[in-house]
Amino acid sequence: MKITKLALTVAALTLSCLHAAAQRPAWVQTHPVSDTHYVGVGSAPVSDADHMNLATQRALTDIASQIATRVEATSFLHTIDNDGHTRELFEERVHQSMTRYLEGQKLDDSFNDGKTYYVKYTLEREAYAKLLAKRRATAVSEGLAALQQGRAALASGSLATAVQTLSKGLDVVAPWTFLDLTVMDGGRSVDVAGELYRTYLDAFDGLTITLSDYNLEGEAFKPIASPVAACLSRAGITVPGVKLSAAFARGAGDVSPAIATDANGTAEFYITNITSRDAVQEVRISIDESFRRSLPAAYAALLPASIWPEAKVTIQLSQQAPLAYIHVTDEDLSGCVRQVQQLLTNEHFTVTDNPDAARVFIELATALDLGGTVSGELYDLNECHATLTLKFYDTTTEQLMLDYGVQRMRVLVPQNKSVEQTEAQCVREVMKRVRKELPAKLKTIRL
Repeated sequence: MKITKLALTVAALTLSCLHAAAQRPAWVQTHPVSDTHYVGVGSAPVSDADHMNLATQRALTDIASQIATRVEATSFLHTIDNDGHTRELFEERVHQSMTRYLEGQKLDDSFNDGKTYYVKYTLEREAYAKLLAKRRATAVSEGLAALQQGRAALASGSLATAVQTLSKGLDVVAPWTFLDLTVMDGGRSVDVAGELYRTYLDAFDGLTITLSDYNLEGEAFKPIASPVAACLSRAGITVPGVKLSAAFARGAGDVSPAIATDANGTAEFYITNITSRDAVQEVRISIDESFRRSLPAAYAALLPASIWPEAKVTIQLSQQAPLAYIHVTDEDLSGCVRQVQQLLTNEHFTVTDNPDAARVFIELATALDLGGTVSGELYDLNECHATLTLKFYDTTTEQLMLDYGVQRMRVLVPQNKSVEQTEAQCVREVMKRVRKELPAKLKTIRL
């Protein structure tokens, strides 16, 4: 009994499958071909809530791909140098646009087998050819106008206007670059798509930045009074309205912000501070990144990095004594402090009040200790011990370069001398030794 029921169930399922297969249209199994119509077939799983729309879009994409793959021998896509990226870009633009521009297609049939939904659309070839001819004529007309306007803008030096106009022209012709887009203009044949593409690339060819000064002199941690004038030109014609920027390429410092070129194609930059002590530094002036970002993204990738011009200003730092900051920790012998500062300033360093600007940090301390009394033949003497220490640090490496000192020098001063006179005599004795020893020690410092 169980075997009979199982056999009947299998038989019923087999008959159901054979019936479904018999009902499945031929176009579902084999893509149809027609001389009079484009035929598109699309499918989507029924489990997808939007399966009907999805299948329709796939069918229309099928038709669009058949139209777009019929690349005419004189079309831009056929004649362009196949550098890979450029051809791929325009092919992608064609395929992205074709479905949107389809018109006149009709739903011819549909089929649902319970799992997959199928649709078949048709588009009359002759009718679409007439529509395509109109689309081509519009693309040629608008593209040619953009080409002429772009060239006129370039001739007047308006690079930004020219690039935007040419880009719009490319947008107009891009969906139809598989067609022959040549037209007679002024007695000559013009490949509108090809000319737009080449003119767009040529717009950046020959860009040059020239400077009013290529060599400047400066000092560390100081501005340069005179500005650097940068002139942007293309094929000898100045280019206004393009933002330029300047930045240190070697060394470090501050430069005035990016600025657009004026009516004469010129932008001025001020070096407001030099924060590096390098003997030779460079400032690079180039087209600002904001201008590059303003270019239509679809075509910016076509431009090689080598097209962007730049110019460099070399800054020679004047040979001057290193900047030094003197930090006094103890000042028992104020006369020594003043004389040491004068000695260091006159012969070895340029003293600054700004510790952050200094290359050398000098720590100076003096001390005076009174000892006992020493009996003399004529009068008694006070025993004094004078100390002076100098430590020189490299602010870049924080290393101690020189540790010099006069330690507890014994000085005998008559007891009848005042405090000021006692200090002055100790200062004289200490400074005699400092002036004798310190200059030779300073020569050992290497920055």
